[in-house]
Amino acid sequence: MTRILFSILLATGFSVAPLFNISSSAQTRNKQIEELKKQIDELQRQNQQQIEELRKKIEQLEVQKETDQKKIEELAAKKVEEGKDAWWKNVQIDYKKPGDGFTIKTKDENFSLRTRFLGQVQFSVNDRENSNTATDFRIRRLRIVWDGNAYRPWLLYSVQVDADSGGLSLRDAYFDLAYDTRIAPRVGQYKVPFSREQLNSATALQLVERSILDEEFGFGRDRGAAIYGVLGNFITYGAGVFNGDGRNGTSSDSNLLYTGRVQFTPCCGELKYKQGSFPTGGDYNFEPNFGPKDKPLIAVSAGVAIIPGLNVGRKTPDNDIDERFVEIFGEDVIDAGNAQADVFEFTADASLRYWIFNLEGDYFVRHVSPDGGGFASPTDQGFRVQSGVFLVPEFIEVAGRFVYIGFDDDIGGRDSKFEITPGLNFYFSKSHKWKLQFSYSFIRDKDTVSEETDQNVFRTQLQAYF
Repeated sequence: MTRILFSILLATGFSVAPLFNISSSAQTRNKQIEELKKQIDELQRQNQQQIEELRKKIEQLEVQKETDQKKIEELAAKKVEEGKDAWWKNVQIDYKKPGDGFTIKTKDENFSLRTRFLGQVQFSVNDRENSNTATDFRIRRLRIVWDGNAYRPWLLYSVQVDADSGGLSLRDAYFDLAYDTRIAPRVGQYKVPFSREQLNSATALQLVERSILDEEFGFGRDRGAAIYGVLGNFITYGAGVFNGDGRNGTSSDSNLLYTGRVQFTPCCGELKYKQGSFPTGGDYNFEPNFGPKDKPLIAVSAGVAIIPGLNVGRKTPDNDIDERFVEIFGEDVIDAGNAQADVFEFTADASLRYWIFNLEGDYFVRHVSPDGGGFASPTDQGFRVQSGVFLVPEFIEVAGRFVYIGFDDDIGGRDSKFEITPGLNFYFSKSHKWKLQFSYSFIRDKDTVSEETDQNVFRTQLQAYF
């Protein structure tokens, strides 16, 4: 077709030169256009590559942003969790009423610390026959008690210090392992399980001071190990072995003190193991006078104490046994270190508390059997009867006691001793925590030659216990 067109143009005399030039120019432009299209395609390809790269970077940044956000959320959650588990979040502070103490404890009940304070300010007038009348203001007791549990609810501890005489002195320091309250070991320094009056806390005495019976026969604090327990709802027991030389003493021989006590509570309450001098809690946590309105509370108890081969030249328990040894052996034998004897004591007591009336009494017998011949073996006895009646329930109480001690007169020295003590109490907190007490004691000593020595003691005491 091209050739035909070209032949026609030649036949008609048409010049092909311009046409050739136009064709050549058109081809050049086509090449340029193609080149530009290629450039456009290349630019689009490059741009697309850059766009894809930018998109990938954006996606990476988005992923990193999400990762960072998760880390921030995790850190925030961790801080919140740490705040929940912080020790100060798990600690509770409690103070319910006077005498219950200021308590710090953890919510899981594995740790607790209770702090209590006792202060007693006393004024007394002591008129003893053939002696000067003594008028005395004194800080009778100033004590701090810390107790609680550590690591487990059943690992119990108690520490008591006093500043009665101006300096600090240790009174109690013991541990209870009360995992099974039927058999609960205790080690340390504490009141030995023996007599009712001594085991009554000094914070809860019905009269200003304990009786002369406790001074003569009771055992106070000592260092040793014991087993306590609560059996059902009726029986509490304690038995232990101790140095035999009293509070803060150091044993210098192998003659130890062995004691045991059983308390029977026949009715009317719930018995629990509670840390204390004789660990009885629940409704049977006996104080000398306060009782419930709806039911009487009764307790009957007995205790024994044995010290084989006691030599008061080496050790002396917390009572007046050393005075009896002087009467048996004489001071020369004691000073020579030869005053040695087996000592046996037995006590029994009963308590009744019922609303505005209370009554308790105890009996003691002590037998001293000297080693070797030539010395008497005395058997001494004594009893106490103590009672109270509230004139105003839980506020004003009149109380009194009678005590008699009969000394075996096979040896010289004391023959008998008795005490009559009436008292008046004002319980401002309707408990023993805040109270004002008044008492008067008439005490008569009679020796084996029938000489009598009378003593009149008036006491008043203000107590704060919180």
